[in-house]
Amino acid sequence: MLKTLKFFTVPRSAYKPVLLVPKLPASLLSLILLATGSTAAMAQALVRPPAAATAPPATPPKAPDPAYLAAEKAFLALDIEARRAIQRDLIWVANFSASTSGDFGALTFAALKRFETEAKFVVDGILMPIERERLGKEGDRIRKAARFAVETDKVSGMKIGIPGAIFTKSSPNASGGTRWQDEAEKITLDLAVYKKEDSLAAIFEKGTDPKIQGRRITYKLLRPDFFVISGETASGKFYRRVQADAGGALRGFSIGYDKAVAASLDRMVIAISASFEPFGKTTPDKTTPARPDDKPAQVAAVPQRRATGLVLAPETILTAEAALRSCTDIMVSGENDGPKIPARIARRLEGTGLMVLTAKAGRALPARAGAPVDGAAVLIQRDSEGELLASAASLTALKAATSLQEGGAGAALFDKTGAFIGVINGVPVTKFRVAGIVPSLSYAFLPAADVLKSAGLSAGTGGDSAAKSSADVAEIARASTLSLVCASDK
Repeated sequence: MLKTLKFFTVPRSAYKPVLLVPKLPASLLSLILLATGSTAAMAQALVRPPAAATAPPATPPKAPDPAYLAAEKAFLALDIEARRAIQRDLIWVANFSASTSGDFGALTFAALKRFETEAKFVVDGILMPIERERLGKEGDRIRKAARFAVETDKVSGMKIGIPGAIFTKSSPNASGGTRWQDEAEKITLDLAVYKKEDSLAAIFEKGTDPKIQGRRITYKLLRPDFFVISGETASGKFYRRVQADAGGALRGFSIGYDKAVAASLDRMVIAISASFEPFGKTTPDKTTPARPDDKPAQVAAVPQRRATGLVLAPETILTAEAALRSCTDIMVSGENDGPKIPARIARRLEGTGLMVLTAKAGRALPARAGAPVDGAAVLIQRDSEGELLASAASLTALKAATSLQEGGAGAALFDKTGAFIGVINGVPVTKFRVAGIVPSLSYAFLPAADVLKSAGLSAGTGGDSAAKSSADVAEIARASTLSLVCASDK
């Protein structure tokens, strides 16, 4: 069964950050006024905040920014919970618009510098103790002004952040949870407990059905244990998240709001989403966030470099050379934490950016080779944890606009019939993220015919010419798509 599918829609409009001054933000004040004084009809769909930024250029900078690297090192030296707490505060204080995962990226760096600029500190993205204290106090103050607190739903037991300054009404809903609304009913938040027979994939497919008129999906993401959908209607915006536990139980929340309050509520939705705990885990967001000095500083482990390998023949694996350059010990990472299998470099394919490894792993790709044609395609890769991902791709003049995640260098492209049509020979650009996810960017790829010719190989002949879903294509390629790990550098 397919473990992971990803689908991304990146907005074209550029995100322009807005600094919050050290008083009750005007955006929040205007929202409260609108929420208590307007009688406009509430959006009928259930909603999400806009994704952050227009996709940056696909080519990474040649020289890393020293300031960025210094800030990244200082941030990652903190305990993971301290890092998450900082990001939660940055949501309220400095327009941070990504997930509170504790990872460091361009959005965290930009938010730290916005805070330092507004607070008149040295603008370097490195939080000194006095800066962290100021950030925490300001985050606490704004949360209190919004009367934001993580509540345990009396009906379902789920935990979620509720801004009491906005939501004044609550009652049980028909979905096994509670519904919150503002006084004018322009904003609605619902918690839902799903039936035992419901499946994550089926709910996701229904929620993203393109046949539904009057609704535009702006973002959709399906993972093995959760999905996120957001979009717009003529008058409103919606965001929906559904999560599964280890036993397959499904719970989620959805929020819908009128576009008239979107400028103010978009930021609030990010904070609500960051606080959501569908299965009752403890979240520190209700109280003062942890400070860096709450625990001894720990140096975060350096993640191992990964790439995606494609098995084109028995014991013959193709991958992108740049992803594993200088690696002296390459391993094939087993699925589901299986055993790692050693691999060695057999040869580099000059002028292609690819190399061939040999290892007793995987199964030769059964798909036939095809010629790339401009239009829709499917990207199959392994991510930074070795999970199999399928992403939509759009091909134009030997470039693929797609969401290449960390670990995806060497990912394969397939057409809608499941034919192998190319390999991405570069590394993913991962410094730019939207809600923690690498957005769709443009990557050069090498056509399958050129790949096979350079390697002196031929493709399989299996499959048929019938159109297939991304899930079906992923299953065809699953056993032939490997996660490669650099276990040791020079």
